[in-house]
Amino acid sequence: MITTDAQLLIVGAGPAGCHAATMAASIGMTSLLIDPASTPGGTLWRIGHLGNLPGFADGPSYARVLGSAVAGLDGSCSYVQGTVVQVEAAEDHVRALLADGTALVGDLLIAATGTHPAKAREIPWIASEQDFPTLTSMAPSDLGARTLVLGGDRPLGTWLRARPEADQKLTVCHTVGEEYKVDEVRHDPRIRLVPVERLSVVGDGPFKIRLVLADGAGEVTEEADSVVTNLGNVPSSIPGLVVGSDGFCPAAAQHPRVLTAGDLTARVGQRVATAAGAGAGAPLILQARFRQQAV
Repeated sequence: MITTDAQLLIVGAGPAGCHAATMAASIGMTSLLIDPASTPGGTLWRIGHLGNLPGFADGPSYARVLGSAVAGLDGSCSYVQGTVVQVEAAEDHVRALLADGTALVGDLLIAATGTHPAKAREIPWIASEQDFPTLTSMAPSDLGARTLVLGGDRPLGTWLRARPEADQKLTVCHTVGEEYKVDEVRHDPRIRLVPVERLSVVGDGPFKIRLVLADGAGEVTEEADSVVTNLGNVPSSIPGLVVGSDGFCPAAAQHPRVLTAGDLTARVGQRVATAAGAGAGAPLILQARFRQQAV
């Protein structure tokens, strides 16, 4: 017989994971909430403006509430700081292997690791091996006079609205496919939009940028004092999960004892409220799935 550390292992302490832990406690399940960060909240800590979650103006304020809620689950949920590097599912148990070699065993597992900001080297149209900071992590005072923004994802508009004092001119290089995303900032005088087919970045400040323009005008070379990314998110999948062709991990494709929830499942519907609801529903789905079995 397998000795378990908890009935439910929850990997990821963002909105989906925290709500899964709360729901699990409410139906009498013990859980371990596992995350690399020292406190719950996940990506909420880097969301400077929330416009679609009633009662919360920004991500950190919601993260603090979730952290308090998890702390109040003492006896039902234990918070484990660690990085899960492998999940394994057997006929009668699941395991989460941590980077330090620890193996946590449970009856069921919810993977709610969500997504992470894409790095430049993960994007096909960018040639660079450097790790640049994300735009959303930067204050205006952190940026140079000539700042290059890689990518036209929608957090650009959020960043601009949250920082009206920013007076730098931002050169935003984006693909033609992102035209609809940059429409909301097209008339902001602080923005210069440059559609590109591809680009390369070399140097360490100033940076030399070689651009292949999307309008067929050929190549141009520019310099920037700072470079930041705004490339959207890519799934934070874990080895052992079933991964689709788009890199996401659909819930229906996983082992019966494993359920994915929140932004990890698909590119569509990536909203904080949607992830929270999916996380809250996940323990109920697993409980119903195994209602007739001893778990």
